[in-house]
This record gives sequence, C-alpha cells and structure tokens, in this order.
Amino acid sequence: MRLSLRAQAIQESAIRKLDGFVAAAPDVHFHKLNIGQPDVPTPAPMMAALAHADSQVLAYGPASGLPACRQAAAAFHSRTSPGLGAEHCVVTQGGSEALLFAFCALCDPGDEILVPEPYYTNYNGFATVAAATVVPIRTSLDDGFRIPPNDVLDRHVTPRTRLFLFANPGNPTGAVYGESELRRVAAWAKSRGLWLVADEVYRHIWFSGPPMSALELEGHEDHVVVVDSTSKTFSACGLRIGFLLSRNLAFMDRIERLGQARLGPQPRAQNAAIAALTLPDVFYDELRSTYRARVEAMMDALAQIPDVQFHRPEGAFYTMARLPVKDTEDFARFLVTEFRDHSTGRPESLVVAPGPGFYADPARGRNEIRLAAVKEPAVVRRGVEVLGAALAAYRR
Repeated sequence: MRLSLRAQAIQESAIRKLDGFVAAAPDVHFHKLNIGQPDVPTPAPMMAALAHADSQVLAYGPASGLPACRQAAAAFHSRTSPGLGAEHCVVTQGGSEALLFAFCALCDPGDEILVPEPYYTNYNGFATVAAATVVPIRTSLDDGFRIPPNDVLDRHVTPRTRLFLFANPGNPTGAVYGESELRRVAAWAKSRGLWLVADEVYRHIWFSGPPMSALELEGHEDHVVVVDSTSKTFSACGLRIGFLLSRNLAFMDRIERLGQARLGPQPRAQNAAIAALTLPDVFYDELRSTYRARVEAMMDALAQIPDVQFHRPEGAFYTMARLPVKDTEDFARFLVTEFRDHSTGRPESLVVAPGPGFYADPARGRNEIRLAAVKEPAVVRRGVEVLGAALAAYRR
C-alpha cells in the first residue's frame, strides 16, 4: 500500500537518529550531548501543581487553553512587551504545536518559509505537514551566524514566500540577534509583505545581554508571531506546554479554530505552567548562572582539541562545532558503534547531533556537529574530552 508523499518526505530527526545504536550498547556510558534535554530539576512549584488534583475527572479544557493560563502567559510576556492580554495568547501542546499551527495558519500548499540556516531540524517536519517548503538562507560559523544583509534576503523571495522564521537565541547555533538586527529584519519583512515568526523558546537563557522579543517591535503588530515554551526555561520538556502569541487578532481567531480541531491542552499541565510563569526574578538569574557555567565548561574543553572550530554561544546552550573530518554522519556513527574510551575504567563514548540534519542541503553541514551543554559542567567537560580522544582515533 502506498504512503502519502507527505509521510515519505518527512526528514529523520538529526537529534534522535542514533538512539537505536545507543540502546544496543547498554554497557557503554554514553555522554548524551546531542539533545536539548537538561538535567536541571524542574522547579518545585511546578511539580507541586502537577501533583495537586482539583477534580476527580481529567476533563477536556478549552481549545486555546485555560483562561488563567492564557492570562499568566500574557502577563509574563507583558513584562517586556506591554499591552498583551489573554486574547493575544493561546496555549499549545509544546512549542512544536505552536510552530505547526503558525505554519498552517499562514501558508497555503506550496508556499515558502524563509529560515536562516543552520536551523532547528524539526522546522522541516512542521513545514512538510503544513505542505509548505523551507527555503534556507545561508549563515556561517565564521561570522557568528549573522543574518545576511537585505539585498541577500531579497534574492530568496518569490511570489510564494509567506514568512520569515528565526530563533532568538538560535538553535542549533547559540547566536543572539541584537535589537538593531531584529529591527532591520522586521522592517525588511514588513516591506516585502511577509509575516515575521520568532521562535523565542530560549529567550531567557543569555550570557551578555537579553534578546529583544519580537513582540516589542513598534509598528509591526499585525505581522509578528511569537512562539514560546515551558520546556527549556523551566526544564519541563515533558510538560508539553507552549504558547503562540500575536497582536493580530484575525490570526489568533484562526488559531482558535485549529485548536478546536484537536481539542485542548491538558489542564493539569497548564496549572504547572501557571506556577512556572509566576516564579520570582531570582529564578532567571540562577538559570543563566547555571547554563553559563555549563557553556563555559564546553568552550574550555573544545579549545583544547586541535583543529576544531566553534561558535561561543551568546544564548541558549548549544554550539555548532566544525571538526577536522569529512563526514560527521559517519563520525557520529563511529562514536556510538565503535569508539570506546576506557581511561576511567569503564567504557565511555559520546552522542552528538551530526550537522547535516540542520541544513536544507546536508552537504553544507558535512563537517559540523551540534553539542548541547545540558549536563553538569564536569559531565559536559568529560564528554568533550571523549570527543577529542575519539577524533584522534578516527583520524588515525
């Protein structure tokens, strides 16, 4: 029986594609720096909210989320983007569904989505489900993954282009786009009649200065959409609660219709999200301190490996590293199927995310990997040390 072209076109996850090999080697201690799953404890108020049962029935919730959760999310974002109300926010099943809903609401079949690459690999899958096409805009590790000037952006626009999507801070790059760059891109998108979709899932993890939210842009209210999530900021990836925000109420009305088609997010999970969104400011200071230490450990360890180039993250907890190998897909398989470091008395290896999965053309990332500083600093450092030993063995 034939599968749909859509199902056949969905790309394999660059982040999870090696899971089967890892599972087949239970005696090996793998340092898993391939996936953005932090080991930071989820805040206690969230866990308490999850444990509290205020009803004997796990009933349906509203399609766009509990009013209290929508209001909490609006108030949370109003700290930097005043004037937001519950009508400007819907609750989604994670940031992933928020992105999928945005694509479905903004794109017709065959429409195009401009995205600076390398980009979060699942953008491809969401676009495929929405019958849209990702059109990559090349950026480079050599200049910190800056967005190209407007004349370069213009070359990618066609009659089918509908939106410009970017992550700030970036996944997989760790790049942060500053206020002047954000204003420049927003003005360019508006002048071309394009929606601006900002993936701000990592916006509270930064190391030099806070990224500006796209919701703060004056004069761009009608074409800006923002995606947020509880997953990374609050170390609650399994909660599956995200948010889709826009001041464009016609857009928000269509998102409500999409929500009705899948019913509503789980109410108890939303109560945990409310607890997260009302945490004191000191939580965010501690959050950034935690990830700064982890990222610095990763940077220090990478600097000890000969012939490796990398970007120092300005936000999030990822880096893209350029390795002295021809094929990081092959090297990543070597790590999980062949290489074992016994220097500590137990077999160790490493799991990385091969670079090709973060590019529309896999050939462009053939010598790159993404690393995630999601473990304690000593664990991150040890994982990168294993990377150095593996590179030496592989090149021999």
